Amino acid sequence: MTTRAKSPCSSAPDPRSLAPARRVLRETFGYAEFRPGQPEVISAVLAGRDTLAVMPTGGGKSLCYQVPALLFDGGLTVVVSPLLALMKDQVDALTRAGVAAAAVNSTVPREEQTETMGNAVAGRLQLLYVAPERFGDGAFMAALRQARVALLAIDEAHCISQWGHDFRPSYRDLGTVRPRIGNPPIVALTATADPEVRADIAARLGLHDPEVHVAGFDRPNLRFDVVRVKSQKEKDERIAAKLKELGGESAIVYCGTRKKVEELTDFLKRQRIRSASYHAGMEDKERRDIQDAFARDRLPVIVATNAFGMGIDKPDVRMVLHHDMPESIEAYYQEAGRGGRDGAPAECVLYFAPRDRSLREFFIELQHPEPATVVEVYRALVSAGGERVHVRDLMQSDDEPGVNAAIQALVDSGLAQRRGQMVAATRPGGEESIDLDGLEAHRAHAVRKLDAMQRYAESVTCLRARILDYFGDEGHGRACGNCGPCLAPPRGATREADAADPLFQDLRAVRKHFAETENVPSYVIFSDSTLREMAAKRPRTRAEMLNVTGVGRVKYERYGEAFLAVTRGTATPPAPPPRTPAQGPPMRDRHGRALPETVRRTWELLRAGEDIPAIAARRGMNASTIATHIGHLIERGEIEDVSPWIDLATLAKVRRAAGGGPVGALGPIKEALGDGVTYEQLHIARACINRELSV
Repeated sequence: MTTRAKSPCSSAPDPRSLAPARRVLRETFGYAEFRPGQPEVISAVLAGRDTLAVMPTGGGKSLCYQVPALLFDGGLTVVVSPLLALMKDQVDALTRAGVAAAAVNSTVPREEQTETMGNAVAGRLQLLYVAPERFGDGAFMAALRQARVALLAIDEAHCISQWGHDFRPSYRDLGTVRPRIGNPPIVALTATADPEVRADIAARLGLHDPEVHVAGFDRPNLRFDVVRVKSQKEKDERIAAKLKELGGESAIVYCGTRKKVEELTDFLKRQRIRSASYHAGMEDKERRDIQDAFARDRLPVIVATNAFGMGIDKPDVRMVLHHDMPESIEAYYQEAGRGGRDGAPAECVLYFAPRDRSLREFFIELQHPEPATVVEVYRALVSAGGERVHVRDLMQSDDEPGVNAAIQALVDSGLAQRRGQMVAATRPGGEESIDLDGLEAHRAHAVRKLDAMQRYAESVTCLRARILDYFGDEGHGRACGNCGPCLAPPRGATREADAADPLFQDLRAVRKHFAETENVPSYVIFSDSTLREMAAKRPRTRAEMLNVTGVGRVKYERYGEAFLAVTRGTATPPAPPPRTPAQGPPMRDRHGRALPETVRRTWELLRAGEDIPAIAARRGMNASTIATHIGHLIERGEIEDVSPWIDLATLAKVRRAAGGGPVGALGPIKEALGDGVTYEQLHIARACINRELSV
C-alpha cells in the first residue's frame, strides 16, 4: 500500500528513471530487484521530495537512502541513527561494498572526527552516520554547514513523535536541524507508525508536502504464536524449553523489567543455555561487549529489556520470545520484527498471563505524571533563573520517564525549552498557563494501545490478520496458516537443512575466517541467505557468483574467489565421468564422519607433500582458507603434528594471549602479537589449543 500525503496516490515510478538506481543496486549491493515499496521511496528521494516511509523491519529501509546517496553528484547524505553499534555495522558493510561512508559519534576519537568532517567538507564522503545528540555539538555543526548536504535521512523516525512508542528527547530537536545545514530534503523512515504517528512525525520535522509511502506490513517468514501460562515459573520453564530447540542459532528474549532480565538469565544459565543480560542499568562497555558477542555469533541468546535492539542489523535471529506483554502492537511488531531479517523462517512467541497487564499499567502511570509533578518540575526550572538544567538534576528518584513527560508538557505550553538533556524555563509565573490536556490525551492514547495489545494476546483467531488489521494493511486473508491459532506446524526446516548441508557449513567457515580477520560480524561479509543461495546455485565462474543475491562487484573482488573456490569444489562439472566402484566412497575421518569436499581436497594435497602456498595457488584460494582446512583436520584428530606450520614457542605465545582458555576470535590475538604471528599460524594454533582443551 502506497499513499501520498495531501494528494491522490502517485503512480508507479517510470522504470527508465530508476535505471541508474537499479545499476547501483546490482553492482554495489548485489541485488537484482528492489523489494516492494523501495522503488516508490527511492524515486521520491531522487526527485528531491520530502518523504516519509513506513516499511516493516527487514523490508530494506536503509537502501532507500543508501542507493540515492550513491547517485547524488558530490552531495553528502547525513543519516541520523539511534544506535552506535548499528552505525558501525552499517559503515563496515558499506565500506566493504566500496562506498565512502563514515560515522561520527562519542566512541570516535576527536582527531578521527576532525578527519572525517574534513573528508565530508571536501566531498570525499557519500554517507555520514550520526547520533541525534551530535547536532548539539558546535564544532560538528560548524563543519557540517561547510559540507554540501544533499539529503537528511532519519531512521527510527517514530522516536520523534509524542505518540510513538519510543521516547527519545534528542529526536525532538531534529525539526530544527534542516535550516541549519542548508535545507536539504528529508527522508524519515520507520517500521511501525499508525496515521496519528505519521502525521506527528511530518509536523515535528516540518516536512514540505511530503510523499508518504506505507509499504505492506506483512512478514510471511515470521511465525507468530501466543502461549498462555498460569505463573511466572511456567513462563521461565517454557522459554528455556523453546530455546533448547535453537541448535546454536541466535535468539532474543524480551522482558518487561531489568530485574526480570537478570532473574531469567540466571535461570537459563542453570539450564545450560548460553545467554547474557542486556539493559540500560548496565555499564556502557558491558552492554557493547555483549551486543558485539551476539552480533559475532559468540553468544546465542540475549535476554533484554526494550533497551536492546532498536536498529539492530543482525539478519539471522531465529527466535524472538517475549516474557512479558509489550505496551502496544507497534512495540511488539518492532521487537518481533528483529527475527528473520534475512527472509528465512523465524518464530515470534509471546508468553502471556492475565496479570501481565498490571505491569504495563504501572509504566503508563509512571510515564504520565500527576499535575503536581509538572508544577514541581516547572518551579525547579524557574528557580534556576533561566539557566539550563540537566534532566537528571530534576529527578528525585528513578523517574526519568515521568520527568521527560512533565518537561514535554511544559515545552508544549511554551514555558520551557529543551535541547538534548538540557532544559531551561522560558519565563516565570506561568503556572496557570500549564496545559495538561496533551498529557492526558497521551495517557488515554497509551491505554488504547495497551487494550489492543491485550486483545492480540487473548486472540483465538489469526494473529497475523490482527496485526495487519491494526496497521490498516488491507487485502489479506483471515487465516494465514502460519501462526498459533491457524494451527500451522512449527517451521524449523531451514535450521535442520542448514545443519545437514556440508557445503553451506563450508561457506560459513570461510565467512567466519574473513569476519574474524577483519573483526566484523559475519553478516557484514555475507548473510546466511546469500550463502544458502551460493550453496543452491553452486556458481563456477565470476559471472555466476555475481548473480548470487548479495554479491556486489566490490565484495566479489574482496571475497569472491575464496567462496568460489568452495563452490567450484562441489559443483557438478560439465559432463562428469561416472564414479567407478574402484574409486570407493567419499573420504571419511577416523570416526567415520564424511569430510567436506573442500577439506578433503586440501588433505589429499597435504598428504602428497605440498605446503600451504602451493595448495593455495593450485586451488585458487588464499593461504588463510587453506589454514582453516588444516584446522578442521586438527580438530577432528586427523593431524596431530603441527610443527610444519607453527613452532612450540609461537604456540605458547598464542596460549598466553588467549589467557590459557579456548581461542575464539583471532583479531584481538593478532593485534596483541603483531607481526610475530601470521593468520595462518593463528588458525592452526586455535585448532590445536581448542582440541587440547576439549580432550
